[in-house]
Amino acid sequence: MKIRESYLWALLPILLLVAGTAFAGVQRITECGTVIDEPGSYKLKNDLLDCPGGGIEITSSNVTLDLMGNEITCFDGGTGVGLMGTEEEAVRNVTVKKGHISNCSYGIIVLFAEDSKIMNMTSSANHITGIAVWVSSNIVIMKNQTYANRFNGIESWGSSGNLFKHNSSTDNGGDWVGSGVDFTNETNSQIMCNRIHGNADGILLAPSEFGNSSGNLLHGNLITDNHVSGIGMMGIAEYGELLLDIPAGNTVRSNIVGNNVFFDFFEFYYDTETEDFLLHPNDICMNTWDKNQFGVGYGPTDCFGVPIELEDVCALDDDD
Repeated sequence: MKIRESYLWALLPILLLVAGTAFAGVQRITECGTVIDEPGSYKLKNDLLDCPGGGIEITSSNVTLDLMGNEITCFDGGTGVGLMGTEEEAVRNVTVKKGHISNCSYGIIVLFAEDSKIMNMTSSANHITGIAVWVSSNIVIMKNQTYANRFNGIESWGSSGNLFKHNSSTDNGGDWVGSGVDFTNETNSQIMCNRIHGNADGILLAPSEFGNSSGNLLHGNLITDNHVSGIGMMGIAEYGELLLDIPAGNTVRSNIVGNNVFFDFFEFYYDTETEDFLLHPNDICMNTWDKNQFGVGYGPTDCFGVPIELEDVCALDDDD
């Protein structure tokens, strides 16, 4: 017994050194405009209110930022939290979690990032978008709440291989403009198990001059009471001339979509000059719509299949 006690006393300085090093490794953030440019674990110690140029910017890879339930608000625009890589060097392995952002231009921006996560965040009442993912890949957007943002709750542009799961996106946009989830030039991503209500559009996929949205899976979502549509695949026309193609090769499967004001589903070109809805000239359905519960659809003949009644979808899971 005495030998064991002597051994433990001998180890005590080493154990204290290790514990002190681990404690020192968690860095505290207390001020607006903080730039995280070194790897490590960071915690927000207090609310950051009325930040003049934004809250926190992350330019380093291998960062965990825990907002510890605190709030970030902006004064006269700015970004609440930004993951900011560059075209030459993406930021990687970054996690942002557990905070509330409001009254910024963008609540959260993920730009030129890879293999990163935004989790358990609330982003509301921002002037443009709650959570924006731009030119990024393998990003996980999970268990977040976005609501009452002026345009989009969640948007993704020019990105690929991302997962948007178990988010709640409500009351974003106005009567005609804004989406719970907006994809432009998005490829091979998954939108799964989300609850999307009361936006202008629920989930909207659209093209850009740089490329179209394709290869995405929309599965298990609950999408209701949006002012225009539930799930839409929209191309662009001008005075009857088809300019940007309808998104193609996406799969919409096992979603509950209902009580949206104009359409539960649509697949058409929107004419920006005449405001007409134009179907594919060959009456061809460009995407796979399978085993969904829905009401009104506007698209090519037999595009959306026969509605079925779904007793359960993963959006209704208790643990989301």
